[in-house]
Amino acid sequence: MTAQLTVGDTMNAAVISCRTETSLREAITLLQSNRIQALVVVDGPGSLAGVFSQTDALGAWSRGLDYERSMASPVGEFMTRDVITCMPHVDLSRAAKLLTNNRIHRLVVVEERNDGRVWPIGVLSQTDIVRKLGQEGH
Repeated sequence: MTAQLTVGDTMNAAVISCRTETSLREAITLLQSNRIQALVVVDGPGSLAGVFSQTDALGAWSRGLDYERSMASPVGEFMTRDVITCMPHVDLSRAAKLLTNNRIHRLVVVEERNDGRVWPIGVLSQTDIVRKLGQEGH
């Protein structure tokens, strides 16, 4: 019998992130150059501050700011702050339910440190789960 798959078995541990003060222009460049749809946003010490997605980028322009002003603004003004997270030991089926029930495409995988803040250690996307399930089926 196969052991239960966990988030830690499946997540992408290469967290592509930026800081809250990163300009919108730089954040969009990171999205494009890494061919990803969202960045993990961290604060000064490196704990989770939010997520910046393509949807957030589009929302930035809908605020009525001119292009240059928007592009120079910090990504922290546009990121999603209420991020749904999970720990690496969580069962993969539970993580899949979190994604489905919250209608989101990715979870930030975190670990809690002594200071009570959470620190990103990976990202788990719908694509990661489907890929893993396909591998397990062979």
